Amino acid sequence: MILSLILWFMVWGGVFTGIYNLTPLPSIHDPLAFFQGARALLPVMAAYFCLLWALAAKARFRFGLTSLGFLCYYGALGLLASVFYSPDKVTALYWGSAYIAPLLAAWFITERPDPLPILRTVVRLNAAIIILLMLAVLPEAYRFGFGRAARFEIYMLPFGLGEVRANGVGRYALIVLIIAFANLATSSGKKRLLWLPLTIPALFILMQTQSRSALLGLAVASMLFVLIRGINLRFLVAGPVAAYAIWVSGFTWRAKGEFSSLVFLTGRDNTWQKGLAQIGHSPFFGWGFHADRLLLDSEHMHNSYLHAGIQAGLIGTLLFAAAVGVLWAFLWKSGVIRRIRAVEGPDQALLMQSVLILGFLSARSFFESTAAFYGVDLLLLVPAVCYIYQWAFENPLPET
Repeated sequence: MILSLILWFMVWGGVFTGIYNLTPLPSIHDPLAFFQGARALLPVMAAYFCLLWALAAKARFRFGLTSLGFLCYYGALGLLASVFYSPDKVTALYWGSAYIAPLLAAWFITERPDPLPILRTVVRLNAAIIILLMLAVLPEAYRFGFGRAARFEIYMLPFGLGEVRANGVGRYALIVLIIAFANLATSSGKKRLLWLPLTIPALFILMQTQSRSALLGLAVASMLFVLIRGINLRFLVAGPVAAYAIWVSGFTWRAKGEFSSLVFLTGRDNTWQKGLAQIGHSPFFGWGFHADRLLLDSEHMHNSYLHAGIQAGLIGTLLFAAAVGVLWAFLWKSGVIRRIRAVEGPDQALLMQSVLILGFLSARSFFESTAAFYGVDLLLLVPAVCYIYQWAFENPLPET
């Protein structure tokens, strides 16, 4: 287990840094710059180690036509496009290697003799990291306070580790709420009440950021929660709280009470048009990883499927869309969603939070580049999917 966790820490090591911190090479006399530059290499090193392991062990590729398999094929196609079509091959190959790293690490973990306990630990580790990230930006959120301008603010991480925009911070807050309520709903005894203190700052930050993708995720996660748990009188309290947060933060503050402002794309449509034009110039294989930044004057695609298209062409878009579609088809066909309520032990909370997070990330994929490139969303999605697949494999649906 130790080696698997070290690999997963290495995969996380590239967050809030990148190849831009390696040019020029950082000096050892500048500790922060050296630390940021060294961290940028960690996911690439993890990917390299996993490839060496796969070759040495002649490991069987278990993902096949699963959701993770389609993400691997998309990543491999993007790497090929990075070699042959990218205007900056070094940058593209760096981000492509970082993208494939969590998928290779998941493959390594599933080949361990008993992978489910390791995957439980990785899912818990992800939860702890997101909670720490939310708490890290809490002083900034408190400084900004409530107001109409909060969504334009940049939240600075401590120790000069980086910066996060409001949408990213809203994502942290919603995931903390999901984790807290999953544990509150599935645990018994007074220990579960320890999760309550986390819900207050998480709800505060979620409303403050006015992130529409996070508020949409709250609505999706709430509906999935009811589908999993069934109708319960406690929802008479939680339901109105969620509805109030969505109404006040999204409609009253963000949209200023106007529906047209609520659905306004804040310039995304212009970026999408530019991206579609670039996809048209290389329709089948795309331009390789990081193509939106390289070809669109550092603009972000803000849509997973268009992001997949500009990086790996129409074929890549189909592979990425297949990954999402196959995931939800599997969740339904395997009965995971309807079986969670009857699961005993720690898997009940972990399965519930994983499904709710995947629901949020799936909804978010239409307005952010969720899991189409290396980032926090990908690092949350891969172990959640891998854990659910492994649990379902070890607990097959009884034949009728």
